[in-house]
Amino acid sequence: MPATFDTTRGGTRLLFDSIAGITTTVESMHRKIARTAVPWPVAEDRAHGAIAAAVYRLILGVNDGLRQGVDWTFGQTPEALRSGRESAAEVRAIAALNGVCGDHLEATDNPLGTDMQLRTAQQRLVLEPPLLREAIPEASGHLVVLVHGLSMSELGWRRRGRPCIDEQLGNDLGYTPLFLRYNSGRHISTNGREFASMLQALCDNWPVPVESLSLIGHSMGGLVIRSTCRYAQLDGRDWLHLLRRVVCLGTPHHGSPLEQAGHAFEQAMRRVPYAEPMLFGKLRSAGIKDLRHGNLLDEDWQGHDPDAPRPDSRQAVPLLNGVDYYFAAASLGRNQFDPLGHLLGDLLVRADSAVGLHRDELRRLDIRPEHCRVFHGRNHFDLLDDPQVHQQVIDWFSR
Repeated sequence: MPATFDTTRGGTRLLFDSIAGITTTVESMHRKIARTAVPWPVAEDRAHGAIAAAVYRLILGVNDGLRQGVDWTFGQTPEALRSGRESAAEVRAIAALNGVCGDHLEATDNPLGTDMQLRTAQQRLVLEPPLLREAIPEASGHLVVLVHGLSMSELGWRRRGRPCIDEQLGNDLGYTPLFLRYNSGRHISTNGREFASMLQALCDNWPVPVESLSLIGHSMGGLVIRSTCRYAQLDGRDWLHLLRRVVCLGTPHHGSPLEQAGHAFEQAMRRVPYAEPMLFGKLRSAGIKDLRHGNLLDEDWQGHDPDAPRPDSRQAVPLLNGVDYYFAAASLGRNQFDPLGHLLGDLLVRADSAVGLHRDELRRLDIRPEHCRVFHGRNHFDLLDDPQVHQQVIDWFSR
């Protein structure tokens, strides 16, 4: 299926952005090599430096001119030719791209940047009573919203042809399941604030009185939910009185070792001659960097250099009183004593982080042990579609 108009336009913009970024990187590396090519001091060749700088400026100028011209051409396209529905492959590709550089896409107003939206399995919802009633004629007073993780979309809840947990929640327990789609490259706190506002609009405009609200988050989605609840609490959102339970699947409550390792590698490479200009890892999104420690609030990242090494200084965010929390973790180990599970966790998140454990008592999440479960012999993404995980979630919802 051919790409839609917005995907083509956004991809073209990103291509020109990439050319500009590569050119700037090459220029930076050129200067670095020119200054440190030999171990003894040399006189700076100003003529060579001026010529090189002029060449790079020319390349950037031509690239910018072409970008503006192509973008203007897209702007002249008739409205009738801009319609089209994204294919599943497009949705997945755009979601992956948003996880990697979604903050850049938003900052440059790129059409590939995903705007936050609530959806059914089939369509995007407009949060107005008549349109909600038309989209969901059998709306229940019990709502459950599923929140995906980094670089994913609502399609990620359906894998390998297996049924999604939303079907069981709807058919067996009478819930109306909805999905959140969002730009996972933005700061978690930015998404949390917006989601808190969106849930208020959802509850205010739902076609029948809302009796209960439940939230399920996978990976980063669990952090977005906890951030959302905190901002709803600070802003006095009414929907908090309707919140009954929160389920977190493989959520790095205290950070992801993969992002921590990536940051440590980047710091080591900064000491290698000529390597710093090519540290493309430092361009990873704000959302990814938030996963280093599990940042939930604006204060956790504002005023700090996200690429500088610093200890975990985030504010402690306790669980809400009166809400039932349930945490599920996966582990590659065959049992709790298997060293493979302690070493690698589920490949992305360690089990102790996923169930809220922490050496610092102030950061440890106060959740009942019987509300936590570790699924052995499974990886991070098995939590999305494993039948035993689904049954555990159904059991938690049935309590």
